[in-house]
Amino acid sequence: MTLCAATLAGCGGSRKADAGDGRYRREPIREVGEEALKADAALIDALALQESGRTEEALEAYAALTRTTPRCGAAWYGMSRLLLQRGWTDSAQACIGRAVALADTNRWYLLQQAEVQRARRDAKGLAATWERLVALNPERLEYYYELSNAHLAAGDVEGAVGALNRVEKKIGVTEPVSLQKQRLWAAAGKADKAERELEALAEAMPQEKRYQAMLAEANMGRKRYSKAKQYYDRVLAADPEDEYIHIQLAEYWKTVGKTAEADRELGLAFDNPKLDCRTKVQLLTSFYTAEEFYGSRSQAAYALLDKVMATCDDTAQYALLYGDVLMRQRKYAEAARWLEVSLRSDSSRYEVWEGLLICLTEVPEREADLTARAARAARLFPMHTLPHYLLALHAVQQERYDEALEHMGRAEKWGFNNGYLEAESYGLMAEAYYRTGRYDKAWRCFERCLELKPEDWMTMNNYAYYLAEQGTELEKALALSRRTIEAEPDNANSLDTYAWLLHLLGRDAEGLPYMRKALKLDPQSETLKEHMKAMGGK
Repeated sequence: MTLCAATLAGCGGSRKADAGDGRYRREPIREVGEEALKADAALIDALALQESGRTEEALEAYAALTRTTPRCGAAWYGMSRLLLQRGWTDSAQACIGRAVALADTNRWYLLQQAEVQRARRDAKGLAATWERLVALNPERLEYYYELSNAHLAAGDVEGAVGALNRVEKKIGVTEPVSLQKQRLWAAAGKADKAERELEALAEAMPQEKRYQAMLAEANMGRKRYSKAKQYYDRVLAADPEDEYIHIQLAEYWKTVGKTAEADRELGLAFDNPKLDCRTKVQLLTSFYTAEEFYGSRSQAAYALLDKVMATCDDTAQYALLYGDVLMRQRKYAEAARWLEVSLRSDSSRYEVWEGLLICLTEVPEREADLTARAARAARLFPMHTLPHYLLALHAVQQERYDEALEHMGRAEKWGFNNGYLEAESYGLMAEAYYRTGRYDKAWRCFERCLELKPEDWMTMNNYAYYLAEQGTELEKALALSRRTIEAEPDNANSLDTYAWLLHLLGRDAEGLPYMRKALKLDPQSETLKEHMKAMGGK
């Protein structure tokens, strides 16, 4: 819209806007008076000032013109535009109201009035103005949409829908109009009317299956499950190869509590080659809750994940998820391989390294890999305990005790990650100190281990046995050993330690029953046989 178009007729009104197409038609030529010519000249001068950016002068020129020629609608119109630009909406409304009163069929005046009313948030007035514009310009479809929006702003949903109904009468049922009406009714809380709009759209375009799907979703939202199922079935019948219908049916069965059917439908969706790998993984992690995925429905979820990974080209992207799932299934060898795939693409996450190390501890044939991976993890994450602990454990097994103590010293320096593996580390340090003859340090580490983990029966038994070997604090050792056989009465090693301590204390008669029981549990042990012989037993 331009000011020039609105002021083309001047103040004399020798031509007027045609309501049909916005063009101007000629009126019979009549003589124009001197005053009218002066007014037209003043109007042109004001327009020139406005278009050259001299708005203050233009505003004064329009105001002067309205005083000399108050029936010059174009002057009131021009003033309104300038005042609106300044944000003086009340004054702008007063001016455009004068212009409209002088020519209530002038489209430009009415459009300006609509702009001012929108700025003033006069929703009812805006609706009335657009109603007038629609009446004057019934061929302009965009005006009906503006009218609908104006009614909506005024809180009149019926009026908003009514304007769109008038569009449909002109052009027939279309998706944009029907969906807008559906949204309006839904927002107004009139679900039945919203659904009827979708039904009309589906009836008008039966080839579009998505309208049936939308009706199904709408009924799901209203908990009308049987009706929703009917629409889902129509979509399935129309296109059995649709990659999403089985997902929607899976959600339906899940909602109605039929988990087996839900899992079956999701499996059918995953069989569809049109469904990409990323979508399938996202579905898995959103369809099941964490409790279901890792707990109550893990069997079905894991089977589906197996299916995804078997056909997925970009397996590295989901290696971590798959490795975690396999680890939870105690498939440690497979889990380790997938976690290694994940680490090849991103080695910056310690929790992945920890998962890999835990898996490798359960795969004896990969002991060398475990040591190598633990060494690298220790270099990358020196503040974490597990890599150092595994390296120390390996060193102890290889009788490289000083090396083991070096690794454990690093873990101790970092505080064992707030206690993680702290008791086990002190138990390992106790073993290394004992094997290297540093007994006082060994005893302190045993004490610290049992302070942190008082029911570590194996460490307690070792502590008692080593005290026995050194012939020191035998009564204390006996008390420790007594606790181990009370906790584990069928542990041959603990029974042997207790019986041997009684022997060292000169109480063979008390110790022999325990030694006999130990030999019965482990008849091939040469150590037990030697102890039995030393105690004078048979």
